[in-house]
Amino acid sequence: MRGKNVERQKAREAGELVRRKKQLQAGSGRFYILYLFMVLSLIYIIDEIASTISIQFQSNIINEFFVQNMGMTYGEGLSLSSALGFITYPVTLLIVFYRPLADRFGRKPFLVINTFMLGLGLFLVYLSDNIYVYMLGGTIMGFMVSHDMQCVYILECSNEKTRARNYALTKALAILGTLLIPLLRETLMQNRSEQWHLVYLVPALLGFVLSFVALLFARETGTFLINRVKYLETPIEVREKQTREERNSNAQGGILHAVKFAFRHRQLRFLMLACCFYYSASLATATYNTVMKESALMKEEAITMALYLYPVGNALMTFVAGIVSDRFGRKATIITMSCSAVAYYSLFIAGAMLGWAPLLTGFAIGGFMGSYWGAGDTIGGIMFSESAPTNLRSSVTVINTLLNGIIGGLATIVTIILLPLIPKETFGYMYLGLTIPGLIGAAFVIWKYVGETRGLDLKKVTGAEWDIVKAK
Repeated sequence: MRGKNVERQKAREAGELVRRKKQLQAGSGRFYILYLFMVLSLIYIIDEIASTISIQFQSNIINEFFVQNMGMTYGEGLSLSSALGFITYPVTLLIVFYRPLADRFGRKPFLVINTFMLGLGLFLVYLSDNIYVYMLGGTIMGFMVSHDMQCVYILECSNEKTRARNYALTKALAILGTLLIPLLRETLMQNRSEQWHLVYLVPALLGFVLSFVALLFARETGTFLINRVKYLETPIEVREKQTREERNSNAQGGILHAVKFAFRHRQLRFLMLACCFYYSASLATATYNTVMKESALMKEEAITMALYLYPVGNALMTFVAGIVSDRFGRKATIITMSCSAVAYYSLFIAGAMLGWAPLLTGFAIGGFMGSYWGAGDTIGGIMFSESAPTNLRSSVTVINTLLNGIIGGLATIVTIILLPLIPKETFGYMYLGLTIPGLIGAAFVIWKYVGETRGLDLKKVTGAEWDIVKAK
């Protein structure tokens, strides 16, 4: 029986090997990379919109579903909304099975699927007339934005000298694309709070279109194809004779293999610790709309005005993070951007509470978001990817996503307890106080215990480089 299974596996892998070699040998065209990055930038716009749109309409959502429909105070509604978010955690945990599939079946299928599902989630929120449909659409979006397959494409299609810069530039352009949100607030929504659903329709339709564009024209990444061909060319008999450690290192994806690999290597262990500190400071990234509307009592028109400069500040600091990363290294970027995040959020609180110009307030919170996620993406996106071999790269980054959910969930529990007990005028100060310790802890771990990854060839990374350095 086992012999028949082995023969079937050999036949299946032989067919895949022929197909992968053809994909690897096929020419991509003179302008393919330019075209690919244009498509990835557009997909990234949808991803960024899906990531931020519910934050930017948080006060509208809370007021409609909880204050008006359930008769709660705003603080009670925000607390219950945060608690309901835990219902979606079992769905989110499916990431441990879903994302590693990209290490087995390739990057392209999941670029297409993720983009289409983002559009579906946005469309469901557009249709929502009750909290249940809204939560379904929000859950789909939340699940899909955590995969960032366009980021894997960018990293694997860039050379080692420009990887962080290309990543930051593409993301910065995507963030500027979120100017679509305030534009739609002013046109479709007409700054009328009850019409917030309309803003979700346009990005939903764009998501559907871009998924088909990626299906028809995007190619599989060369880094994945080279690694997959190498694996398929290794006879099954040879793989079976490998040691347990060799099998784990050569595994074609899988969260269990990724976790074992991460805990076995010093670099990834300390990156996970840094992520725990960093994501404990993430609450401020999801509550700025509430701070503007409920704490600072800004009008819808003023919030829309602020959101016009939010992407500018965000894109500027995202691009700065990429330049610093390729010029001075990943560690310098994380420390610099963490300090910048504290400064910008302090400026945002001051601007909102003291009634400064909405444009300055929007630029400040955008600068905070760009700084925070510039450092966060460097830790959890770039450094995680650069510290793992190609065959486990997508799977290892699942650990980062899980840590984001777990630590963010624990921090949310703290706010669920605090929100009904404190005046809404002090929400911003509370979030600032919860942000600083996590940023300091993450910066210290990165500076003291994590090795630099700038300039590494992703095709040659094994994950053991920093273990060897320590042994010397």
